[in-house]
Order: sequence, then C-alpha cells, then structure tokens
Amino acid sequence: MNMRKKIIILVMLIAGFIFSVSFATLYAQTHISEGTACSCKLPIPILIPTFSSLGIFVGSFVYYLLFSRITDTEVKSKEDLMKFLDILPADEKMVLKRVIENGGKITQSKLSMEFGKVKSFRIVEGLRRRGVVSKERYGKTNLVQLDKKFEEILVG
Repeated sequence: MNMRKKIIILVMLIAGFIFSVSFATLYAQTHISEGTACSCKLPIPILIPTFSSLGIFVGSFVYYLLFSRITDTEVKSKEDLMKFLDILPADEKMVLKRVIENGGKITQSKLSMEFGKVKSFRIVEGLRRRGVVSKERYGKTNLVQLDKKFEEILVG
C-alpha cells in the first residue's frame, strides 16, 4: 500500500475516533443534564474505558501503518551515509566513521591510539583544510568535531 493511501486511511480512522468520542460526550452530557444518567441504555461509566481502549487501538494501528516507513527511512539513510563515505580514501573514511560513531566529536588522542599519532594528525588536518571537521583545544589534546553542515547530514 503506498504512503498516500495509508495517510488517507489514518486520517479517516482518527476522524472517526474523534467523532465517536464527541458523540459519546454529547450522549453522556444529554443524559446527565436530563437527570436520566442512570437509566441510559449504555452505562456512562463504561464509556470511559471503552473509548480509552479504542484510543489505544487507534494509536497502535497508526503506529503499525507508519512503522515500516520509519524503519525504511532509517535503513536508507544509513545506506546513503555509507555510500557517501565510500568516495573518501580508506583512512579518511575510517576516521570519519569513528567521529560519527561518537556523535560527531572525538578527541584526537583517541584517534591517535587507534591510527597512530602522525597518521591521525595528517588525516585530521586534511579533513580540516577541506572544512569537513574542525579542531579546538581540549585539555592536553584536541577535540575533533564535524563541521555543522556535515554534522546535520552525517550524525542526524
């Protein structure tokens, strides 16, 4: 089922739920104001749990219909990220993956432990010159972080 049909069904379902709750409220209010609340065919105390259950059902159904779309989008964005990283040289790709895995920030000392001090310095400097990452002093080391424009794309 395509997304447009799912959205139409969801809007109709939610509208039906809102109509039902509004009608039940009017029904209950009418019987309360007439003083016949105890003699109605549908007991008013049952309306609350009935519509609460119906609300949970509607919410679950909406989530079920949209969940596949949400997971498809997450998988697609991870695939797109890997495709983007494939255009980089292997060393830069590994460093950027580490930065992304750490939420867009990592200390240069951690990179040095994994890739070696000179190699990590050269890779970070190359990425910094191209504007992919920035460096700032962080105690005795540097904090390497993605540039804002790349952080939005790569980290989300």
